[in-house]
Amino acid sequence: MKCYNCGAELSEKDFCTACGVDVTNYKRVIYMSHRLYNEGLEKANVRDLSGAIVCLRESLKFDKSNVEARNLLGLVYFEMGDVVAALMEWVISKNFRSKKNLADDYINAVQSNKARLDTINQSIKKYNRALELCHQDSKDMAIIQLKKVVSQNTKLVQAHLLLALLFLDSEQYPRAKREIDRVLAIDVGNTLALTYRKYIEDQTTSEEEDGGTASGGRKKKAEQVRAADSAVTYTSGNEVIIQPADVHEPRGASSILNIIIGLIIGVAVSYFLILPARVQMVRNSMNEELKTIGDNLDAKSSRVTELEQSVAALEQEKAQMQGAIDEYTGENGESLKLDSLLTAAKSYLDHPDDVTGASDLLYEIDKTYIDTLASEAYRSLYDKLMSLVGPSAASTLYERGTASINQSDYTTAVTTLEKAWFFASNQDSPDPEILYSLAQAYQLAGETDKSKSTYQNVLSTFPESTAAQKATERLSENGEEGAAAPAAGEQTQQSEQTQQTQEQTQEPAEDDNVREGDNTDSAETTTVVEGAGL
Repeated sequence: MKCYNCGAELSEKDFCTACGVDVTNYKRVIYMSHRLYNEGLEKANVRDLSGAIVCLRESLKFDKSNVEARNLLGLVYFEMGDVVAALMEWVISKNFRSKKNLADDYINAVQSNKARLDTINQSIKKYNRALELCHQDSKDMAIIQLKKVVSQNTKLVQAHLLLALLFLDSEQYPRAKREIDRVLAIDVGNTLALTYRKYIEDQTTSEEEDGGTASGGRKKKAEQVRAADSAVTYTSGNEVIIQPADVHEPRGASSILNIIIGLIIGVAVSYFLILPARVQMVRNSMNEELKTIGDNLDAKSSRVTELEQSVAALEQEKAQMQGAIDEYTGENGESLKLDSLLTAAKSYLDHPDDVTGASDLLYEIDKTYIDTLASEAYRSLYDKLMSLVGPSAASTLYERGTASINQSDYTTAVTTLEKAWFFASNQDSPDPEILYSLAQAYQLAGETDKSKSTYQNVLSTFPESTAAQKATERLSENGEEGAAAPAAGEQTQQSEQTQQTQEQTQEPAEDDNVREGDNTDSAETTTVVEGAGL
């Protein structure tokens, strides 16, 4: 026992040895709570559950933190079929003691069996429905509901007592007594069940006494009347002779008639007395069979519900697993991305001088995935391959793109130069001429908006470069011409523009021709490019 003031362990003294506070009354309260708990435990051991509930509630009034008393009260409620009250007590007990508490085991035991928990919930709903039917004076429907309740939750004492009360109201005393006996088998000290049983005994005894007295009096009086009417009394000497007045000798025809009348009476007795009893017996047997079938159907329905829930859970788990598999092995899965990167690495290792295959594979890898979701090892390998393949790939693709411009294949030029700029932009010092050539390809392909934005990108990214000066000139020309490329037939004016441009800076197509070593055709090629609107 701990001090309520400082939490120190109390000794046999009437005061706390740690803080000095008086704990006399506190000890009395705790001792009384423990005493009532022990009494409740004794009554629960002999199945006096109602008495145990009273003692345990009184124990909690003295000490609401008495975890043992609260756990035992929950067990008593659970034994009486009141699962909701039991769970409430165990949850409160956990709040007082969160660790090393048996309430955790009790709650897990109830919640682990979902089918049983669902059955209990259904029985509670049906019990509440039966109460509503009783309030609506639909007693027959209430009896049907309560029969289903006690078949699902055989220990629900309240349902048995309400069903017994309905049987008492309809004077079905044997059935009421059977329900009361079931209650007393669970709770031997249930006051309400004992009251109902006393009422049944009183009613049964009163009916037997009233029936016996009335029957005996009527029989005696009838015998006296018959004796007076059917006898002739006279005296012979000292003897009194009583002779029946209606005694006649039987005759043949009358004897046969009496036999026939006796047979008719026998048949009538059989029809009106014996046959109804047999019919009632058959009905009772059929009712018992129907009850058994109903109970089996309810049990099977619960089982079917449990299996359906299990199937639904398995289907959901299957869908989740399939989603995880698709995420890993699907069209955009991590497995495919890893295969692409490994294939690119293998291509580079097999042919280090030919970076075309490796560059194509690297270009297809999603850059967003690398920046956000890829692992550190994956990102490191990707960066390493880009550093090895990128410069050569950017140079090779740039040459191909400018060649496509010179051949007036602007669609191919755009695609090729986009790849070239992709690899160049991932380098420490990208070549601004690649971005400028991409802007030219956009302009020649008729994609004016992309062309302007790319020129602006050249100006903002490489403001001090020659490509930036050329981009400024192109933007100025586009502004004067209404952002539209000139027609291919305007060769004279375009040639003049080409000469002016050549005096200021050297075009990418001319650079390409220098790289290819074709000095003879460079002027002609440059004229073709400038004539297309550059």
